[in-house]
Amino acid sequence: MSKVKVLAFLESDKGRDAEILIPMVYFAERFLNCEVTFHQKWDIHAIYRKKPDLILLPNAIGSKYYFWISRYAYEQNIKVFALVSEGNFWTNGTYNFFGNNTDHKLYHDYVCYWSQRTYNHILERFPQYKDNIVLTGGVGFDRFRIYKFQEKKDFLQQRNRTQYSKIIGYAGWSFGKLFNPKTITDHKYVRPNDPNRIEWMKQFMYKVEDTLKKLIENNPDTLFILKKHPTESIPSDLGKTINEMENLKTYPNVLYLIYDDIDDLLNVCDIWMGFDTTTALESWLVKESPTLLLHPHQDFFRDELYKGSIITQSYEETQSIIDEYYQTGKVKALTGAILDERKRIIRDTIGYDDGMNHIRTGYYLEKTIQTLTKTSERKFKLNFRYLIMYILAILGRPFYNRTVFSNLPKFKKTIWIFEKWTLSGIKELKKEYYPYLDAFYEKNNLSGKIKSGNIWSDLFGQK
Repeated sequence: MSKVKVLAFLESDKGRDAEILIPMVYFAERFLNCEVTFHQKWDIHAIYRKKPDLILLPNAIGSKYYFWISRYAYEQNIKVFALVSEGNFWTNGTYNFFGNNTDHKLYHDYVCYWSQRTYNHILERFPQYKDNIVLTGGVGFDRFRIYKFQEKKDFLQQRNRTQYSKIIGYAGWSFGKLFNPKTITDHKYVRPNDPNRIEWMKQFMYKVEDTLKKLIENNPDTLFILKKHPTESIPSDLGKTINEMENLKTYPNVLYLIYDDIDDLLNVCDIWMGFDTTTALESWLVKESPTLLLHPHQDFFRDELYKGSIITQSYEETQSIIDEYYQTGKVKALTGAILDERKRIIRDTIGYDDGMNHIRTGYYLEKTIQTLTKTSERKFKLNFRYLIMYILAILGRPFYNRTVFSNLPKFKKTIWIFEKWTLSGIKELKKEYYPYLDAFYEKNNLSGKIKSGNIWSDLFGQK
């Protein structure tokens, strides 16, 4: 039997969307007879060149490119399977079901929601799509049950920081967007009726910065990892960022990190801090350790993650908790009630934390593959816009120079295209992650259960 030819599209070979697709590709290659190749999302013309059987996307609405890809494939009778990259959203009616899909029309068969909470909400709002809306769990979180992450000793040696034994991490909030006219509207949901909302938000940045500064100065024997928010700056914005961490990065006991793997950082840190951060939940999945929220305000809370963390409103409070942890090995405020809240929040946010969300999603991927249109029924139409985009990328690659392009207003917007065109890092991710997946499947006897079909009643009930 010939393999199912799948084209997977990504913006980058690192980060959230890549982490989402890797376990799906593993499942597709191992159990669904698929052959998967990756293309940069700018290269929509690859659909015409490669003539695939199926398109695989991390989402179909979070980027205009992913939307264009899904629509172009649909127009040619090519099936699309898309996941949901951001599945933890408000259920108060503000969530945009279609996002960047300006056609307000589904171009793929299934919309894979993370939790029962969000699934029920969308089903209630859009009952006309009841056959398309499914509950699978958050695929990207499977890695916390499957992969192994860097240990503290190895991390310190790699960073030449072996003089430290204590490590505290801080996950940046995207305060930098408040200083950039291109991104300032991204926080439009925070106090929307307050005419002074921007200045109101900025005051919290300075409060957090002041507390971090005092912690760093008064704990010289502790290494502080300050992690920039991944979407704080847009790819074409190469100027200086203003945030709560930039002024602190020159301290000798500080590591200011931008592109590093958050999972490794969560594993090496004794305490994890933030202002308002979804990485708190990821920290709970890695290990049971304190998470602190510094100077948060109710108007910033987008969900209930704060209920699983300890909230501090001053340097003194924060320092006291840090001292307690290093003196006793625990924090009294991290009570059974908070730990119970963490379990509930995990369930309400990502659905399942058993490492099998990609398998649940794989069930619907298989159903999609079972309904692939015949090659003779596909309409491979050339789209001149996507052809020109492809030609420009190919012609520009030999002349690409980051320094030159960075100083040219129009060209600097294309840096992300040229630097991630080949997605070469995907091979390295597969090389790193596939052995972990193999071990997870063997440990849980998943191959036999999947091939027999017995697994579906365990994961879904009766299917």
